Amino acid sequence: MTKSMLALGFKQCKSNAGMYYYRDKKTGVLVIAIVYVDDVCFMDTRGSLLLKELKQKFMARWECRDLGETTEFLGMHISYNHKSRKILIDQCEYLKKVLAHFNVATNPTHTPLPFEFTFKPNKK
Repeated sequence: MTKSMLALGFKQCKSNAGMYYYRDKKTGVLVIAIVYVDDVCFMDTRGSLLLKELKQKFMARWECRDLGETTEFLGMHISYNHKSRKILIDQCEYLKKVLAHFNVATNPTHTPLPFEFTFKPNKK
């Protein structure tokens, strides 16, 4: 994998062996690829044509397909608000699966605290 990514012009992140980055010198666009076993997630800073070009080159080297905009990766649910340029990541579905696997109830239950109790800061 590393040889393929280097051949495509990516550099390997020193702190994470599964992360590669490509910076276009002309436009400054940064493309990041995260690789975990047989899952790869490509992203960039601007939704550029460079991202599509690098993904096509990657897919020519490896038997894979483009699933479009990432909605799930490594148990994380990913949603986008394009208008506000925000990415929201949660693991709610993964947590539900883990709780179900260990037969832990996920129904709300009573606590010793009064209804709508709010904590107040400790003033010293």
